[in-house]
Amino acid sequence: MAEQRTNSTPATNANSPVRSDSRHSERNPESSDENGVAGGYTVVFSLGWVVRGAETGQDAINIAVSEVGKRVSSTGGQIRSVDINVQQIGCNSCGIGSDALLLVSETALIGLFLEVDVDAEDPATAEKVARREIGPHLHNTPLSSVEVAPAD
Repeated sequence: MAEQRTNSTPATNANSPVRSDSRHSERNPESSDENGVAGGYTVVFSLGWVVRGAETGQDAINIAVSEVGKRVSSTGGQIRSVDINVQQIGCNSCGIGSDALLLVSETALIGLFLEVDVDAEDPATAEKVARREIGPHLHNTPLSSVEVAPAD
């Protein structure tokens, strides 16, 4: 089963103000944000990213995070931020985890999580908005929804 890695790479959104790290800031759910929408949600998507020409696993991870970050940095106004994390795969017998990465003949498949903070009124709308905003930037890349939760 894939687990989420603790360190992440935020992708900035050119259409919205830069956030400090909303996971640690206090948010009043009764108040509305600058777009007039009460509350917000965090939507987590799982996706696989193919990298060609990578000599090492770490090179493949760096390239994948960079490519995805460049693409999702220009999302629309309802997306507050996007964090990119490498998925972790744990061994059931020994308990040791490793990055979700397969590297064969300088071609790699990397498992990534996209944690998207969305301005929306309910979880279903949040997922639809996140897919609508992120999907076109990741052409022909399936996005599997992992979790939708109220933003901190």
